[in-house]
Amino acid sequence: MCEWYVLYDLPSAVTTEGSLVTPSLPPVSPDRVAEAGESLGFDLTDAEAERFTDSVNAELDGYAALDELASPDAARDVTVRDVTHPGEGDDPHNAYVTRFVLDGADGPLAGLDVAVKDNLAVAGVPMTCGSRVFEGVIPRRNAVVVDRLLDAGARLVGKTNMDELAYGPTSETSGFGPVTNPADADRVAGGSSSGSAAAVAEGSADLALGSDTGGSVRIPASFCGVVGVKPTWGTVPRDGFVDLAPSLDHVGTLARDVETAALGLDVVGGYDPRDPASAIADRTGVGACAEALSSAPSPGDLSFGVPDELLADHVSDAVRERFEAAVSSLEAAGATVEAVSLPTVADAVYVWNAITNVEFAAALRRRSLPLDRPGPYDLARLDATAAQQSTAGVGFGDVVRERALVGAVLLDRYGGRHYTRARNVCATLLAEFEAALDGHDALVAPTMPVVAPELGAQKPHSYGESEGLDVPLAYNTRPADLAGVPAVTVPDGGDGLPVGVQFVAGRCEDRALLRVARAFERVRDA
Repeated sequence: MCEWYVLYDLPSAVTTEGSLVTPSLPPVSPDRVAEAGESLGFDLTDAEAERFTDSVNAELDGYAALDELASPDAARDVTVRDVTHPGEGDDPHNAYVTRFVLDGADGPLAGLDVAVKDNLAVAGVPMTCGSRVFEGVIPRRNAVVVDRLLDAGARLVGKTNMDELAYGPTSETSGFGPVTNPADADRVAGGSSSGSAAAVAEGSADLALGSDTGGSVRIPASFCGVVGVKPTWGTVPRDGFVDLAPSLDHVGTLARDVETAALGLDVVGGYDPRDPASAIADRTGVGACAEALSSAPSPGDLSFGVPDELLADHVSDAVRERFEAAVSSLEAAGATVEAVSLPTVADAVYVWNAITNVEFAAALRRRSLPLDRPGPYDLARLDATAAQQSTAGVGFGDVVRERALVGAVLLDRYGGRHYTRARNVCATLLAEFEAALDGHDALVAPTMPVVAPELGAQKPHSYGESEGLDVPLAYNTRPADLAGVPAVTVPDGGDGLPVGVQFVAGRCEDRALLRVARAFERVRDA
């Protein structure tokens, strides 16, 4: 069994019932005040820095009282058993960072083994976010979705491996090594929710949670041959989740079939006051998605649009052939299919990069403090995260550092103007989805333009192009994140390496979309 330590490097720091206590705040120097001013765009003279230093220190003296006033959250009364860092013999595809057993109550998930991505908090279990920098972080409180899983009867079996801080499409940026694909161990599992997809595909989990910012649920689900659901943005609350880009992050489900993935979404979705964005959940139909699958529509009643831009030359011949066979099976069953257009997709890479990199850099600067959510917070986790980043942040990999630097330059050198324009383009993209969906039940496209690449084929310091592919791996998945619309990938059922078929619906049409995905499953299996 591995031993894990929480490391702090703050003046006079001690731990009390899981929270960090700093009895007094050391005074700051004029140089530190000048540095802070520079980060805000202030050009302080030496005299001004001296003057502001006095007032800053005078105010900081009173802040020490907050450590005594802020009582830590009570930990959930559960027992985590057998916490280990598995070796190769116990984890052949490197799907897990940590294995453990945590039994839930009775409920709709009773009898199911569930794994959660390692950017979701489980009390008493290390939370690394795929980075060696955060090995010492141990939350005191569960993420809200973890509490919901336990309340629904799930048996939690581990925290899954992932790309470092969720930035990567193949798992090869993980500080704990890449996840290999259960369909072919010489190939990647996809990312960033790599371990979640591999765990489901190999059978060590019946259901898994992942996060999707640019395709990070659907990419590995497609590569590993499982179902992956990215709901409408805001459907699943993110309290206890570490953001990559808050305005694009979605928590989703992975399973071997649509029904199990829908059941998991029903459990973890729904409003939570600690995430104001989840107010939209009441409009998505979450809570009754799995039940609605029993009356999945007949294919003859369905109409699909195929976006030209998602079936262009970037799609490999092998994937195109499999996808066209899947669409033909729907048409043979009575569905209607016609071409539609999403003109802005070609430029979505720049839109996504501008938003993600700026929000990512801002999150790193504030030491992952969830300023967009009202709390209460897990003080143990946030204090430990800040301390670890301050002392060990040099250990981040090249992708994390490169992408954060791009975001910092966009903020500091260009005043964030590209970010605001990119956010406006998201509204344009949403309007294009709505127009393309007019008269159609869903859009359908290949989830990924290629089958899972071999290990090492992806450029090591780039999220973008790989060998033989002149667009990002996430080309077909990012648009749905930018528009905030629900999307689900379902294996096509063909022979050979897995290929996913992606279905997309309008905002808040999650329940209807899952019924469409179930209808395809039935046609595929007929």
